[in-house]
Amino acid sequence: MYYYIFDIRKCKKRAQVEDIKNYLLSLGISGEYTYPSSAQTIDELIDVGLSKQFNTIVGIGGDEIANAIAGKLCGRTEAMGIIPLEVSPDLSALIGAKNWREGCENLRFRKIQEIRIGKTANNHAFITNVNLDIKSPLEVTIEFKDFLVQAKVANLTISNFSLDLPKLNENFLDITMSSINPKESLLHSIGSMLGLKNENKGLSLIRARSLRIFTKYQTPLLCGEYSIAKTPQLLEISDEKIRLIIARKGQTFWGTQ
Repeated sequence: MYYYIFDIRKCKKRAQVEDIKNYLLSLGISGEYTYPSSAQTIDELIDVGLSKQFNTIVGIGGDEIANAIAGKLCGRTEAMGIIPLEVSPDLSALIGAKNWREGCENLRFRKIQEIRIGKTANNHAFITNVNLDIKSPLEVTIEFKDFLVQAKVANLTISNFSLDLPKLNENFLDITMSSINPKESLLHSIGSMLGLKNENKGLSLIRARSLRIFTKYQTPLLCGEYSIAKTPQLLEISDEKIRLIIARKGQTFWGTQ
């Protein structure tokens, strides 16, 4: 049974809600429809769906609702689906749907891929990636299991899935950063010893199961257009997986080295 949560903010017009519901009905996959409000948040609606024992929770909207559902379903047997409305290119590629009609078709064929997700210490999840909200070059300290990295960076991305970065191992997050002064940074000096890739003007890649990020001032970590946490913050790959519905001919993006 399908339990749908609409993020009305992502609908271009009210008629779009009815268009989606009618299309799902034509595919024979209608169910219970819910809508977040001041009375019930997305998280609360997910809990209601689980308490009613729906076996599939579907977010109709963008990355925010998709990540909320992923965080709740990680390690559970229920499947999650996404009918995309203004999702990021990375999430669109992962589920194999460019628009809401293709998202509905995914539900119809119900191909499931089990994947790990990223999580923060404040219990927020991210399926694809998060970026440190850097307005101008920023001094950052990153603590890994066995070493520290200190650098002045122009950008910093923590990725679980990205179109621009092949996923070589599902058990690790991919951390990419652009250092302003790579020759003066600790990142540069320990790079060869740790096997860091640093091939393009201070652009570096580290793969890790977890990391802590510190900045002088609290800085938001953004997933698309919304903030999921602020520094200092712990981020890690989940031990358990979600059961994500993808396109019938969807590509498997995860491999192992």
